[in-house]
Parts: sequence; structure tokens; C-alpha cells
Amino acid sequence: MEFKTKGIMRYFLIIILGLFLWTGCNDDDEKLTPSTEPEFRYVLPQGNHDYDTKIVSWYEDCGIYFLYKFEDKDVYYNENDRWAGFVDDTMQINDGELAFYNAGLRVELPDEEYVGKQLEWIEKLFLNHYSKELLKKKMVKKVILAKNVTYCYRLGNKDLAEQERDYFSNIANTLIFSHGDASVENMTNEDLLEMKNELHTWMLTEKLVDDYPMAELEDFLSVTDYSKTLSADYYEEWMAEGWLGRLANSEEAAKSEDIRNYVEMIITTPKEMLEIDVNSISYPDPLFWVIGDYDYAGFLHPSMDVAGNIKKKYDLIVAAFKDWGVDLPVIGELYYE
Repeated sequence: MEFKTKGIMRYFLIIILGLFLWTGCNDDDEKLTPSTEPEFRYVLPQGNHDYDTKIVSWYEDCGIYFLYKFEDKDVYYNENDRWAGFVDDTMQINDGELAFYNAGLRVELPDEEYVGKQLEWIEKLFLNHYSKELLKKKMVKKVILAKNVTYCYRLGNKDLAEQERDYFSNIANTLIFSHGDASVENMTNEDLLEMKNELHTWMLTEKLVDDYPMAELEDFLSVTDYSKTLSADYYEEWMAEGWLGRLANSEEAAKSEDIRNYVEMIITTPKEMLEIDVNSISYPDPLFWVIGDYDYAGFLHPSMDVAGNIKKKYDLIVAAFKDWGVDLPVIGELYYE
């Protein structure tokens, strides 16, 4: 057995030595040279409309491509994930048809006549609320200005099912917007409010999480005893502590969730709704129905904020994010009637 083991070790040593010798025989004078192929870039402007000047400016200032002319690869390529577009095909086997499909998105080219207005509301509703420095660092680098973006799939009976168009969709490092058509002129305040909430919640609680101004948020985090978030025994004390979340797994996870919850509360709820006394509103007061649209209605009123810690943390996080360049309450008031 010992002889056999030594033989195996000798065998592996010979292989390793051979690899070293083979490496040493390479031409030491051979040097790596940079590729002469130019780095791929989209060509801007894509046309000569008035809004093309603005599109070029966004690229020059923030490195963001706004594309209203695009191919499938510009939209559906999903880096390390599967192709994001809807694929539908059939093949013949013994004179029978087998259907194959890949559930995914279907994106249509826009009506160029309306792209300018589409870009205007994207700026007003979304982009203008962030500094260009922050957008240059964290914003996706490609924005598709489309007519429609919908999710398609096949039902059990092979009928094609297509959801109503989404306001926007996020694929890898690409944002795709709908309403690049006449519908942009008929969007209701309710549409804009819903889109505003979805976009800023994505941006501020997902895209920018790793860049939160943590040093400026130390005072905010010092208000709550996060050890109490780890036990349901303290459930009745959570609101008094200024904790808006659920049972946490760790104090660090609780802190991260706490910041996201407060950000979401402020950007989706106008100050008037935060401060309202929900217990004083009853049917048939019109506010009775309005309150139901806001998950955080009344959270700053003393009847809910019994210790004043929610308001204290509200002020602290608003100040921290404002110093960072994002005015959370302004976003919260947008499209509120």
C-alpha cells in the first residue's frame, strides 16, 4: 500500500513539473496588446427632434442613454439571466406541431411624435428629484422609451395571455418606460401617483440602498433599541420605539429595514396624511376612503406616535437625505390632491 501511494504521488509530481516547464517555454517576449476595436457605444442623437438635444445632454451629464430606436438585443439581453423577451415558436414532429415559448416581456417601438412628452414626465416625476452626481453614479445606463411594455405568457390551453401594460420595467441595467404614444396625454393623476410611488420606491429602497448616507443616519438609528425588534415580547413597544417593521432576524438587518421603511413612508405619503388623526375620521367623510389608500396614514399623529419617536426619526432621516441631495417629503407630496 505504501509503495502504491508513493507511486501516485510521484505521478502527480511529474505532471506538476511538466506544467511548470510548459509554462516556462512560452515566449517571454510576447506582450499583451490592447484591442484596436472601439468600445461599443450607442450613437446619439438618434434623430433631429427637439427632444434629441435633451437626450444628448442627459448622456453628456450623467452617462445615460435614452433610446427610442432600439432592437431586441438592446431591450431583452439580461446579462447572467435568461433572455427577458417573450419567445414563441413551433416545430414540426411527425406532422404535428409542438409549441415552445419563453414567458417574458414584449416591448414596442414608440410613436416618435410623443417621445418628447414622455421624456418630460419621466424627468418631472423621477429624474429631477436626484442630483446629477448621484444619477451618474447609480442610475441605470440605458433607458428605453417605448410605446408599451407588457408581460406575455401562454395559458394551459396555449392561448396567449398578455397583462395590461406596465408603467415601467427594470431589466439588468436597463429601465423600460411605456406611454410613448398618445396615451401620454391622457394619463390621470392617479396613474402618475402610482408610477411615482413605484419608481421612487425602486430607486430609493433597492437601487440606492448600498449608498445610504450612514454617517448622517447615526442619530436616526440611535433613537430605537433594536434589540427589542428581535422578540415579539416587545411587540406593543415597537411603535413607541419608533419601529415600523416586523420581527427582525438581527439588529443590523433591523437597522437596514428601518431606514427603508421610513423612506417608503415619506415618499409615498404626504405630510397631511401622516399627521391626520385616523380615529376621528368616519363615514361619510370623504377622507374615510382616502385614508385607505395610504398604509402609513396617521403615523405622525400622537394617537399612534405615543412617544414622539416616529416624528423624531422622521425629522432626522429627512435632514440626512436632504444633505445627501434627496428631498423625501417633496417626493411624497408629488401628485397628491
